Amino acid sequence: MEVDAALPLDKLSLDSMNEDGSSYFNTKGKMHVVLVSGGSFNPPTFMHLRLFELARDALNSKGFHVVGGYMSPVNDAYKKKGLLPAEHRISMCQLACKSSEFVMVDDWEAKQSSFQRSLTVLSRIRSFFCDNGLIPNVYNVQSASRFTKGEIGVPIKWSLRRRSFIVDISLATNTNIVHAIVASLKVMLVCGSDLLESFAIPGVWIPEQVRGIIRDYGVVCIRREGQDIDKIISSDEILTEYKSNIEVVNEIVPNRISSTLVRDCISRGLSIKYLTSDEVIDYIKQNQLYTNAAS
Repeated sequence: MEVDAALPLDKLSLDSMNEDGSSYFNTKGKMHVVLVSGGSFNPPTFMHLRLFELARDALNSKGFHVVGGYMSPVNDAYKKKGLLPAEHRISMCQLACKSSEFVMVDDWEAKQSSFQRSLTVLSRIRSFFCDNGLIPNVYNVQSASRFTKGEIGVPIKWSLRRRSFIVDISLATNTNIVHAIVASLKVMLVCGSDLLESFAIPGVWIPEQVRGIIRDYGVVCIRREGQDIDKIISSDEILTEYKSNIEVVNEIVPNRISSTLVRDCISRGLSIKYLTSDEVIDYIKQNQLYTNAAS
């Protein structure tokens, strides 16, 4: 049975909307983007938040408009060794996000009674935005020169060339005007190159799930130091087919902070200050997490 969980909206940047509720997308040509990062967040660190910052900078510089971001803690049914109960991980993520102007916590995945796949999480978020009219999911274009003959009259499909959904295209009778309806919202998965690499490892992901994530949503991959993203993509058929929907972002300031290293420091009685927020550190101490006393 699905557990209902409201999607937080308080940090959304919807300034690019006209007074009548229509999108500036018509005049400025900007695609609205919602960033989503899934994972254990056990605990959340500054590195998790940096991924969002890097992804937003990269996309905004390419003409997109990032309106918000969500951390989606994995469900307890993931059963990863040492995984704390969702209640603790949700609380820590909420504390970690306090300092961010656009990152929020979507606790729907973590609150369900069973494991939820990334594709389901992305689909729910996109549906929520579209169904509630938060961002108009279509816009009209009336310029025949912008479309190829093969695109006219084709039903809803993913356009690799445009990296967006073409909902409907038709040529007006006896005119040279094309009426096109194109999706104006993208929900993209944010990840490190290690997760992208796992897409290509047999048995780790269901191939059709990977195809759906990259084709229908898109991935913003933060390049980790020493990893060859081009090789990872070229070695996998699905990644290669939809590589135009994978945004690779270079990490200018290398950051090796990880939840594993933070847990290791705690277990050894070492300081974790400046590895995560002070609020998260206080929460860990108050609840005696990641120590022998808590296990």
